[in-house]
Amino acid sequence: MPKASDAKIKELDRKLGTIMSRLETIERILSDSLEHPELASTVSNLRAGVLLVKEPIAALERLSAAREYLHRRSVGKDELSRLIIQTLALEGPQNTSQIERALREARGHASRRIVRSRLLRLIDEGIVQMEKGKGTVYKLAE
Repeated sequence: MPKASDAKIKELDRKLGTIMSRLETIERILSDSLEHPELASTVSNLRAGVLLVKEPIAALERLSAAREYLHRRSVGKDELSRLIIQTLALEGPQNTSQIERALREARGHASRRIVRSRLLRLIDEGIVQMEKGKGTVYKLAE
């Protein structure tokens, strides 16, 4: 995808985020108001529809980033790094166990220790980001 398409995808994602925020505000106002409770469920359904559109757009953004990362010299010859990037691009943020499972499906084997060390190398190269919360998840850098 050319850079113009990437920019259009990002702009569309930003606009959908704005729409989601506004629908949440409208839904909250309608829920608090006792005059039109049926409208709150309609707005809720609209939000669900926007979410259905938003996820494929997020996947396109991840795939676009992955395409750029896969062309890097450090990644090009490293099968494990390529598979990690592809997994994160297709599935979104994943924890170590989920990545390991995906690699086992693709390769037949995957060492947790090697997967973790490769993730750390990809973090050092700015390709992958680590997010800590309830657990640690990895995602493609933005």
